[in-house]
Amino acid sequence: MKNKTATIAAVAVVAAIIAVVAVLGIKMANSSPSVEPVEGSVYNEKTTERTHTYPVISESRFEVPSSVSTSSMQVDISETAAQTVAQSATQPESTTLTEKVTQLTTLINKAFSEVFKMPQAPKYIPPDIDVNFDSASIASYMYDPDGNYYYTNDKDCWQSNFGFNEGYDSMAPVTMMYYDTVRTKFVYGGKEWLIQMWKGQYGYAFVGGEVGVYTRKVGAGGTHFNCAKQEDWLKMEMCFMWDENGTGEYRPVFNRDYTEYWWCTGFVVGFDGATNRHQFRLVTHITFKDEEMATAFCEAFEANGFKRVSSLNSSNLDSFVQVGADVGIVWQNIDQ
Repeated sequence: MKNKTATIAAVAVVAAIIAVVAVLGIKMANSSPSVEPVEGSVYNEKTTERTHTYPVISESRFEVPSSVSTSSMQVDISETAAQTVAQSATQPESTTLTEKVTQLTTLINKAFSEVFKMPQAPKYIPPDIDVNFDSASIASYMYDPDGNYYYTNDKDCWQSNFGFNEGYDSMAPVTMMYYDTVRTKFVYGGKEWLIQMWKGQYGYAFVGGEVGVYTRKVGAGGTHFNCAKQEDWLKMEMCFMWDENGTGEYRPVFNRDYTEYWWCTGFVVGFDGATNRHQFRLVTHITFKDEEMATAFCEAFEANGFKRVSSLNSSNLDSFVQVGADVGIVWQNIDQ
């Protein structure tokens, strides 16, 4: 009897959570676009030139067809909740609350995937060379031979000891770095948080982008934040897009995998962004600790000039979409 009572209580909790999600009015697109696999970029060892071959990806692949009405995109979460509860009632008593919450999480993740699509860079075919890229890393910067980009090993890097503040940004041109940036500050869980994004020219050799997570005590003065400790790392992914030829066609250059970061970075060889950083576009997906945290971020992010939308594709510039704890962002023109 105790087990059955616990199951009924668990079902009630799940039903209540799903009902709250229903009130939020989650929007879902009816179809998920796919990106066809194509060849990637090729490195010419004789000329030391990096040649790109990109997939022809139409922006329309990320758009909701005009034939689909907005009303038809509304998800009947209440009906789904009823089905979930009904199914739970017939499940064995061994089904735990954790398992039921996992089912709900899966439902929410599916809802987010229907309104946000991360652009995918073409597969890179690395040259046939015998190099241990891990041992060849320099000062915590590493090379990904599968994606043909460089990145910072944020799990073990010297930069994590120094935090970040606006003074670092003002001194960037001295080190030949020219970038756009957006700082989003908000309070959650008794801490003040800073989520900062960058994109631009990094020295004379690289272009790329970054997303950093920082914290400090509420009410602390100045602009300095500490790099987030492991318990405050956030799951995220990122795609760097580049109008490399100045034609107005932005193509995905590389993707950072969806995992936990305090500092998600990526850089490729190039020189174009010292004066025109608008040729770079950063598409990001961040999963916050919970919906409350995501909402606090989104309110501050919107105050920075970004537009909240119900369905986001890579051509919705300077916009974002939120579903529960997940936030998708397309950033190009805003600069602080």
